[in-house]
Amino acid sequence: MVETAPSIPQAASPPERRRGVILLAEDDASVLAALAQVLEAAGFQVLRAASGREALLMLSDKVHLLITDLWMPQMDGLALLEEVRRRKPLVEAVVITGNATVASAVQAMKAGAFDYITKPFTPPDLLDVVERAIENGRVRRDIAHWGSDAVGVRQLEKLIGNSPAMLAVAQTIRRVAPFKSTVLVEGESGTGKEMVVRAIHELSPRQSKAFIAVNCAAVPASLMESELFGHTRGAFTGASAQTTGYFEAANGGTLFIDEVGELELAVQAKLLRVLETGMVTPVGSTREKPIDVRVVAATNSDLQTAVEEKRFRADLFYRLNVVRVTLPPLRQRVEDIPLLVGNLIERLCAENGLPAPTVEPSLVRALQAYSWPGNVRELRNVLENMLVMAQKPVLTSADLPEYIHNPQLAPPPGTALDLAEKAAIENALRQHQGNRAHAAAALAISVRTLYRKMAQYGLR
Repeated sequence: MVETAPSIPQAASPPERRRGVILLAEDDASVLAALAQVLEAAGFQVLRAASGREALLMLSDKVHLLITDLWMPQMDGLALLEEVRRRKPLVEAVVITGNATVASAVQAMKAGAFDYITKPFTPPDLLDVVERAIENGRVRRDIAHWGSDAVGVRQLEKLIGNSPAMLAVAQTIRRVAPFKSTVLVEGESGTGKEMVVRAIHELSPRQSKAFIAVNCAAVPASLMESELFGHTRGAFTGASAQTTGYFEAANGGTLFIDEVGELELAVQAKLLRVLETGMVTPVGSTREKPIDVRVVAATNSDLQTAVEEKRFRADLFYRLNVVRVTLPPLRQRVEDIPLLVGNLIERLCAENGLPAPTVEPSLVRALQAYSWPGNVRELRNVLENMLVMAQKPVLTSADLPEYIHNPQLAPPPGTALDLAEKAAIENALRQHQGNRAHAAAALAISVRTLYRKMAQYGLR
């Protein structure tokens, strides 16, 4: 690591150096001001544009993320998105839409938007999408720097580790990326499955097309079929308009199906047919639509055991398992920890505007001795905790959280805050007889956030 000054300055770094630069396009002045206030309070630098044309004038290499309303005069959000993608393809984009225009938001995602958020939404909902988009942009910029094939392989290996297991993963990614073959990515939570999937997409001929991700554990089982394949108007109660599914949204690109083992058997059967025929039939329709989608699935469960227990279709397993990428847990590749520590500290310091400290060998040895049940995600959290709490030019093993030295002191999986949040969600669902929309409104969160929290706490 690079040597630093004797102490870290007490004054906080400018927000734009900590988080990133966001170009915000919104023709409603009050909404523009409110959104900018939320983002600036979270540490982002915000460039405010009252129209699509004004946003294009502000576009530069310094911009990390575009947030745009879909409906604006002169140049709407979709036209703006397409022009930004043409000029600055590495700039991520998030679109804002009303509840009645989700179909347009899906169209924007097909044009390359990272995600969309529907009105009304809360500041946490906005920041959740923004932070994921910013992180995705960093990954895409890293990948863009790989250059030629030979350099690309070396950089990919450096990005995810130099242990034999991870070099084998890198080699598999490089070999499978140019083809349309389905890929099954296995690994414990926190091992980096989505990063591998994104690398496969970015190294493929489809890199300029849509990358759509769906987490099967975060979508209610009753909605999964409609989410994947779309539905026609009147297909079921509440289907007031025709909706495009994830497969159609990803046409020409890559569809990432995360936690595929959570799919119910009926949806598994329909997924298998789509993979075999290349045709999608929306719910409520008898008309098939041709699609060209590369499917990459991921799971942290043992699908072979699920097949034996009749919880997962054997024919779908074999169809997904054309090429398998197995990510080892961090405890099985401790030789990668020094590289990961260096890369993560540099990134965390850049995000938070801190000078990079040096790291004592004793600290690395202590990290290598720990079992890391949360894998790389847990390592990142521990390092961020140390940087924030220690704030000194040299990090030692004494700066580690106590439970790293003594695993018996590790906090339980459900903290007091988690338990309180789970209880609040259960109570809201009970009070509103399971109506998720009403429960989400009572909790002042979006329905999408409620679904995600229900999946997190196993509330089905």
